[in-house]
Amino acid sequence: MSAPRAFMHDWEALRRFNKTAEKWRDLAEKRRRYFEDLHQSGRWKYYYTETLFYRRLGKSAELVELWRPVLKDGPAEPPPAAQSPTRPVGLAAPKADPIKRPERPPR
Repeated sequence: MSAPRAFMHDWEALRRFNKTAEKWRDLAEKRRRYFEDLHQSGRWKYYYTETLFYRRLGKSAELVELWRPVLKDGPAEPPPAAQSPTRPVGLAAPKADPIKRPERPPR
């Protein structure tokens, strides 16, 4: 007898969901950065009252925090399958070199 359907995972659907959730999280993060930029530059005074601006700034930060646990709950990819018998056991994939970033000149 096979496992109940409730315990089976549809990895493709989960991957699509995570991809969509990442887009919404990125959009929320972009909005939060926009409000922070308005705050730092002082341009918010041209568009908002102080109360309304701080309410929207707080709401944008809340939305970013709401999306974080959504993406951490499930794996984006299915767990690795057992090694196939055709692949040699001792042969591993080559490791990528870490990215070397250029040093910034001192300011």
